Amino acid sequence: MMLAQLVLPLLLSSGAASGGNEIVLILDNSCSMGVESRDDRGHRYPPNDPERAAVLGSLIVEGLARGSADHFSLLAFGDSENDAPRTARDADAIRALPYSNGTFFRRPLEEAGNRLRGSALPNRLFLFFTDGVPQDLHGNPAEGPRALGLSEAAGFETLVIGLFGSDEIRQTGEQFLKPLARNPQDLVFVQKPREVIDAFTRGYARVLGSRPETGTLSPGESKTFDVGKYVVEVLVATASSSPGPEYTAKLEGPQGNAPSQASGDNGCPPNTRIAGAPKLCQPPHRHYQVFRAPNSPDQPSRWTLSLPKGAGPIDYGLILRYDLEASLAVPATARVGETVQLDARLLFRGKTFDDASFFQADGFTAVATIEGKDVPLRHEGGGRFVADWTPSEPSPEGMSTPVVVTFRNAWMEQRTRRSVQVEGFLDFALVPNPGSLDFGAWRGERGETRRCSVVDLSRSTNADRIPIQCTAQGEVQGGVLSCAPVEGSEADLGNGRKGQPLKYEICFTAQGCCGHINPQGMGALFAATHPHYAAAAVTVPALVQVSETGWLRCWWPWLALLGGMLGFGWVVAGFVRPNDFDPAASVYVAGSEVGLKRASALTLRETPGGTRGFYRNARMCLNAGGDFVRAPRAAVLVLEAGPGGSTRFVTAAGLERKVQRTGKWEPVPAEEMALGYTPNVVYRIGNLYMKWS
Repeated sequence: MMLAQLVLPLLLSSGAASGGNEIVLILDNSCSMGVESRDDRGHRYPPNDPERAAVLGSLIVEGLARGSADHFSLLAFGDSENDAPRTARDADAIRALPYSNGTFFRRPLEEAGNRLRGSALPNRLFLFFTDGVPQDLHGNPAEGPRALGLSEAAGFETLVIGLFGSDEIRQTGEQFLKPLARNPQDLVFVQKPREVIDAFTRGYARVLGSRPETGTLSPGESKTFDVGKYVVEVLVATASSSPGPEYTAKLEGPQGNAPSQASGDNGCPPNTRIAGAPKLCQPPHRHYQVFRAPNSPDQPSRWTLSLPKGAGPIDYGLILRYDLEASLAVPATARVGETVQLDARLLFRGKTFDDASFFQADGFTAVATIEGKDVPLRHEGGGRFVADWTPSEPSPEGMSTPVVVTFRNAWMEQRTRRSVQVEGFLDFALVPNPGSLDFGAWRGERGETRRCSVVDLSRSTNADRIPIQCTAQGEVQGGVLSCAPVEGSEADLGNGRKGQPLKYEICFTAQGCCGHINPQGMGALFAATHPHYAAAAVTVPALVQVSETGWLRCWWPWLALLGGMLGFGWVVAGFVRPNDFDPAASVYVAGSEVGLKRASALTLRETPGGTRGFYRNARMCLNAGGDFVRAPRAAVLVLEAGPGGSTRFVTAAGLERKVQRTGKWEPVPAEEMALGYTPNVVYRIGNLYMKWS
């Protein structure tokens, strides 16, 4: 990864401007890092770090720590398991470290532990980089942390980086590296040498309290970044992306150009040749340049990193070190199953830090890590972040339970650790009041019906401290029993601390349109969430009797709706279903056949009753005097509309029609009455003559 990212670790390593950090790095200098090797079968294995990226990362760390309150030292393997570790404290000594003939962990781990425990600096970091499997731990992974002196009481953080050429070697090496990492996230694996610097930077920054931003600059490009309040230092590390000539980067802030703190390359000392790797020390090399500049924490500022000239791109990493410190207050002892409150806050210049805009920006979060779980902290106001924790098991014998609180945003990761001695279990007894419930009897309704009662646990022993869960017992056909704590019933533990709820509302809900309900064996089970208290669980039996809703009571709205829909449909059909005359159909009526020629046509729809009515087809009614009437009973001829413009004679006794071919009159057969009139044919009934068109 980007060499620039190494800047982050150093930035973090700056710790507090006044306190500083003790940084001890064990660097794997075995031959497999830079020299090609062969196994017993003659297989060739290329070196894991042919660009000396691990050396470059170490140089960047040394450069950032140079001249500050931080104390940096490097340990490397000797040529045998009994040899004292090689040491290096400056850049020249790091470049001059020879490659050793083996991978020997024990002596460097012992020396690293002694230096960390003996340091007077407030912040201490153990950093380990390796690409192999130890030859001197006799296959026992537990010997590594024993040699280092790593335990919960150890006063230092860890970062372990593994670079392995194959999955098989990694699986073997992981057994020995995992015990050396204090937290799971402190073990990082990389696959390529370029990733080494990224791992150094990100992990190192996290451990020391900052979070890096990384990127790449090409010649002529620049990166401008805003620095908010409370930042006391700006650290920047840069490194050439690939071997090449030297470059010159520039960092400019409110006070002008910041001087470079360290620069150089990762080449070997002059006239050095490595057996088995003749090109390892030959140019070109990878170059680096680091900056560490003070910043005023009282006001925002703007900085610019630029690459005015250079033969190729560079990787950069920048870290903003905040003048903030995490603190945590927690009882020294606790009991399993008893809720305790964590009280965490950030400190700025020794006082509680309270800046609402800071807490709402840059993805700010506050989390407590306890018993392998992350518990979010809630802001109570005034800079206080709290959470309730209920220990689930006692501390291991001779040890305590660690509580780690982490405040982080895009640039910062401040953490603090406290230890709590979790003792055995509290006395616990549940005394519910009332001891049984009778919801009574009622009749089911179309919708849900409910009856509720409240159970009080105030007479119980330590129910105010031990988390309790209430669950419904027994299967109920057609109903549901529920149980939930009553809001506001939490116990008062003093000093503003809230305990567990002491009242629970238990409800029985009968479903709508239910059958007869009279369940047996129904109740609410009160039990502590911790399995240790399982024997103290108590069931509060519940009785209920619900009568069947009844078919008509349940379904009458639907029946009424169905009836209404049918009635509406009947009304609509009454107006829509009847037939109407063709709009163009008309009739001529006269007292003689000759008179038809002088008679005026009358549209059928304009006659009384000529349009359809409610469940009545349109009809034409003609009385014996030749008048159109509405009532069929007063008519001698009734013509009714049929579907599709057809007609039929309903009343027409004695109706005759004139045959055009013979000029004679003939009665209209009864079977043809249903076919209605024939257009332009002359009909007569009594003294009335008619023709339809």
